[in-house]
Amino acid sequence: MFLFTKLVGALLKPLSLVVMALLVGLLVAAFTRWRRSGLALIGVTTLALALVSWWPVSNTLMAPLERVYTPLEVEPAVGSGRTLPADVGVIVVLGGGAVDDPSLPLSAQLSATSLQRLIEGIRLWRLRPDALLVTSGALPHGRSQAEIAADLAVALGVPRARIRMLPTARNTAEEAAAYADLIDTLVTDDAGAGFRAPVVVSSASHLPRAIAEFQRQGLEPVAAPTAHRAMPQRYARPGDFAPEADDLRTTEAAWHEFLGRLWARLRGRG
Repeated sequence: MFLFTKLVGALLKPLSLVVMALLVGLLVAAFTRWRRSGLALIGVTTLALALVSWWPVSNTLMAPLERVYTPLEVEPAVGSGRTLPADVGVIVVLGGGAVDDPSLPLSAQLSATSLQRLIEGIRLWRLRPDALLVTSGALPHGRSQAEIAADLAVALGVPRARIRMLPTARNTAEEAAAYADLIDTLVTDDAGAGFRAPVVVSSASHLPRAIAEFQRQGLEPVAAPTAHRAMPQRYARPGDFAPEADDLRTTEAAWHEFLGRLWARLRGRG
């Protein structure tokens, strides 16, 4: 099931859909009598690619997903109501992609998303240094993403003794389940209450789905968003009117979350 969902997810990415539509349009235009229909499909698909790569469209898709939780702070802005709890027992940093390549520095082995999540986790840990920092994520080969993130956290000043790992979790549901299992090894006395309310760090758009998975495990997670992609922008330069690859990635990230929520509902988990 895991491989099936990853394959379907890859095929349903906006860029994958665009490529398939262009190929169909080219084949129809070149090898059938419906040449105009094929050319029309190519034109519409090209326009769609331009639109989903344009920041007003990508921001519109992403912004609602990222507004659910505001950042955690020691002294939040007036009215935000997002104070970092004083009794934090665990800070869980969810995985977001990595590659095990010893020829690269640790910071380059984590994806940009994973790096942002880890930095936010370390920032929060520095505010609550008595907490444990949990890194997460599996990789098909070599060291796990959790191990790579843990090594980088140590390099950035987190004591190895304060770190735990979830090295076999391949997706959000498995991360939540693995953490629930980890609690059994952490709880040895009445201090277990703090472990059942972990601070969960992930991309702002991903957190609603992640929090739901942790709650499904009977936990009371505290959301800590980071890696925001929907940024306010104004037309200040001519280049602001042009589609960009980074905006396409924002659209793909939003689309990924929409698909994830749909899949959760289909499985009765939404």
